[in-house]
Amino acid sequence: MRSIRRSVLAATCLLAGLAGTLTAVPSAAAPAPAVPVDDVQRSNWGLATEGPSRVVANFDALGWAVEEAGGKVFAGGKFLDVTNGASTERQPFLAAFSVSSGTWLSDITPDLGGPVLSLEPSPDGALFVGGEMDEWNGQTIGAFAKIDPATGDLWPGWDTRIFGGTSVVRDMSMGPDGWLYVAGTFTTASDNQNPTAVTNVIRLDPTTGDIDWTWIPPSFGGTVWGVSASYTQNTVYLAGRFDGTDVIGIDSVNPNQTVWDGFVMNYPCCGVMYDVQATPFGTVMAVGEQHGAYLYDENNAFAQLAGHTTSYDSRYQASNIRRGGDYQDIELHGDTLYASCHCWGSHSSGVPTPTYSSNLANSGGVHTGLVSSTIAYDAQTGARDMAFDPYMAGDVGGWGALVASDGCVWIAGGINAVGPPGNQAPGRDLVRLCEPGGGGPVPPDGPATCLATVSGDTVTVTWDADPTAQDYVIRRSVNGGTMWWRGVTTDTTFIDVGRDGDLAYTVTSRSPEGLQSAPTDCTTEIVVEPPPAAPDAPATCLAVIDGDTVTVTWPAADGAADYIIYRSADGGPQFWRGRTADTTFIDSNRNAELVYHVASRSADLVRSDRTECGVDVEPVDPITPVAQCTVQVVDAPNGVQVSWPAVAEPGAEYVIYRTVDGGNRFWRGRVSGTTFDDLLRDASFEYEVEVKVGNDRSEPTTCTPVVVGS
Repeated sequence: MRSIRRSVLAATCLLAGLAGTLTAVPSAAAPAPAVPVDDVQRSNWGLATEGPSRVVANFDALGWAVEEAGGKVFAGGKFLDVTNGASTERQPFLAAFSVSSGTWLSDITPDLGGPVLSLEPSPDGALFVGGEMDEWNGQTIGAFAKIDPATGDLWPGWDTRIFGGTSVVRDMSMGPDGWLYVAGTFTTASDNQNPTAVTNVIRLDPTTGDIDWTWIPPSFGGTVWGVSASYTQNTVYLAGRFDGTDVIGIDSVNPNQTVWDGFVMNYPCCGVMYDVQATPFGTVMAVGEQHGAYLYDENNAFAQLAGHTTSYDSRYQASNIRRGGDYQDIELHGDTLYASCHCWGSHSSGVPTPTYSSNLANSGGVHTGLVSSTIAYDAQTGARDMAFDPYMAGDVGGWGALVASDGCVWIAGGINAVGPPGNQAPGRDLVRLCEPGGGGPVPPDGPATCLATVSGDTVTVTWDADPTAQDYVIRRSVNGGTMWWRGVTTDTTFIDVGRDGDLAYTVTSRSPEGLQSAPTDCTTEIVVEPPPAAPDAPATCLAVIDGDTVTVTWPAADGAADYIIYRSADGGPQFWRGRTADTTFIDSNRNAELVYHVASRSADLVRSDRTECGVDVEPVDPITPVAQCTVQVVDAPNGVQVSWPAVAEPGAEYVIYRTVDGGNRFWRGRVSGTTFDDLLRDASFEYEVEVKVGNDRSEPTTCTPVVVGS
């Protein structure tokens, strides 16, 4: 349910190689504020239709987790459909959306057996998925999966499994120590097909899948909802419901040793802490039931730095229709903690945490504004950051949150509307909020490097994959001239035909919206081969033109590994048309005088002279016209329908023309059926119908009668 975004992962390098006691990460500058956003919904697509769940059935939120991976935003939950209001499509439990537009990506459609409750990007570009899935595309996987975000398929070779008991993963987080921490309610974990008993929490290598079998925490007498490893101490924090407390810290070296159990709730009752998050500043925040959020200082005997409670406040609200509720998730982005909650009322802060009350006027805290589902806090001090204060409405409120690579904030949960009353857009349980004026499509990054290898007449262009690209555009210049388009591919390799001159290539990434990155200049490498002897040219060659098809044939030539086919039109230059190892080449016809040439090419890529082909044009059978054509008034006075009997030609279409008051003949339409509807005006009209098969047409058939409009 939580992600440590890329800007925060830089803190990992401060911890690399350290052993024993860790020290606090110093703050060199004031923390950056939260992302300022408009309360404007920037995506029409969202989630719909609540699906089944065996462990979170009492929560109505459709969206539970949202993460970015492979240039896409993934939303997980217990939904069955995705929708934009006008169209609803079945895609249960996990769906992918465009980062730049929020549009649902219909080519990522994995088949899951149950809800997704947690998502976490992997350092190797994969995406971890946790929940109640059981199956993935028909394969039994348990509660945990690693997938390829480009396809939605399981990651090749990955065999780490989590299952047993309730068999649910509720939270995952990448620790600054490089381990992936996984928490929930499960009894068994397995890597390399060696199932072993565990209790609700494990950690593993995110690249290899190897589980750290030296660190298996015992049962703490309850369920685990959240997990986070410290940046400054040998501590791993667990949130949930345990014997005696709802948040505990255990040793990251010895899992049997409890480091901290001094968490105190804001109400002497009961509750579950749904999430916990450590930060690079040596602070740790826990959130959960009784409407409470708590920030502690790891390096000052876990003294409380800040506390927050949400509810109705009679001093600032005219009615209690909008009231606060439980916190449910924390997301760390840069220097900001985004806490999502079932809260639509008022917010109070203080130390200790203001007491939970149905009226915050009685809580003893300081009023710090109204709230709408998701709140931003300074990760170092815990103070609320009012730069992030969008107005939303709903029921269950937010669960997962994400600050995407374009700066827009995504929130998954139970949010029905975005924007102030009277100016709201649908929330659809998946909200996308962007900076003022932002949120439009952004260009892709572009390949990092590119290499063009010239070997004889062949140029092989290769480049680094760009996860933000849908495809790539290749361009070339000769002798420093203009960069001309050479091709488009979804691959990271492009084969081009060389020519004399200094060649330079660029590769540009292109997004699904058609936006292009800055071009990446390719380094050119020339492979020098010793000259081999040229093969014989084909002795003869014949191009047979038959309708839309041209069949070029020639006899085999000595020394030829394959053949290059060229074509000119109406006496123009000869252009490359194809290459084949066969002695036959099929081309498409065009309306011009065509001349073909064929050259042999050796295995060493040396070409022979070109052999000009003779041309043989097969007679074209005339297209049979329609037998008759009738014009009938169907919606007096100006609606008419033109009709005719079908012809027997396979693939036939019909082209309709008309003249007005005996004037010029104008095209009106093309249909595959045998009727055409039209509207008249004050004039006389005569219609004609032609049969079209491929590029050929029949003689026109004149329709009767001539009709007059008004």
